[in-house]
Amino acid sequence: MNNHFQVLFQSGSGKEPKIWLDFIDYAKRLFAGGKQDLWQDPALLISAYSQAQGLLRSDVIHFPVNQVYASWLDAHSTEMEKWMGKRPTFVLKKMLALEEPRNILLEVLSGFTELNRDAKPFALSLGSPQQWLQWISKMVRPGEDPFTSSDDVDSAAMYIADYLRNFSTAGISAIVLEEAENPPLDMAEALELYQPILNLAGHYQWSVGFSFPGEVPKCTVFHDKVDFTLFGESDMSSLLPYWQEGAAVGGGLNQAFWTHKGDGDRSVLPVQGLLFGTIPEDADPEMVLERLKELRLSMKH
Repeated sequence: MNNHFQVLFQSGSGKEPKIWLDFIDYAKRLFAGGKQDLWQDPALLISAYSQAQGLLRSDVIHFPVNQVYASWLDAHSTEMEKWMGKRPTFVLKKMLALEEPRNILLEVLSGFTELNRDAKPFALSLGSPQQWLQWISKMVRPGEDPFTSSDDVDSAAMYIADYLRNFSTAGISAIVLEEAENPPLDMAEALELYQPILNLAGHYQWSVGFSFPGEVPKCTVFHDKVDFTLFGESDMSSLLPYWQEGAAVGGGLNQAFWTHKGDGDRSVLPVQGLLFGTIPEDADPEMVLERLKELRLSMKH
């Protein structure tokens, strides 16, 4: 793990746990009037993000890649029509080669770098090879069972690794691989096939981790394979055993956190690890600020 990113997970010894927020959908509603084409307008996206960051003060700049592609494809349906019925690996290769969505991403990242004067770590979050293939399969082969072989995952990992080279000078600190809901391959096998991505991250000195859907007990924490693991849908108490053993795990800020008042129970704050979660798009702004204030107060005592 690169040193810039590693310090995030080192709480204890008088240090406050860090807070990592994925708030882009919430920011879209508050600062861009909920515009669906936000993802195709770098200036508006940068503006909405920076306003939200000024308010929420996430310790990590978090940006989701796949939403740019989903929005771009919605606006360019003729592109999708050309790919209908094709192999998902073929479509992935073609999709990642598209210049326009890649240039949107690069412009946004450049804007974030200029605004990031306090040098927060920057995490680029994107689908894992299995998640990309499942997503594409649903679009180009609707109604079919999205069968994914190990060869498909191996090819997808190589395409994604090659794609990530485009961001070698974008100021990234970490890559987050968002895993599929029900991945077809066992994670131990999948990790071996993801090696091209892990190797590339090592080459550019990026930290690399997984973000898993669902709650933490259903998944293994891969201490020896990746630098960190995120469980945004888990509550703090279920993550406490991992934090107590010093695992680089983030989570605890699930949907219930943002919608229920709490007393900021210090007993379940991470000793080693960080607090991570997605602010729901429809969250109440007063409640969000109140919950963050409670959390930060409890972390100081």
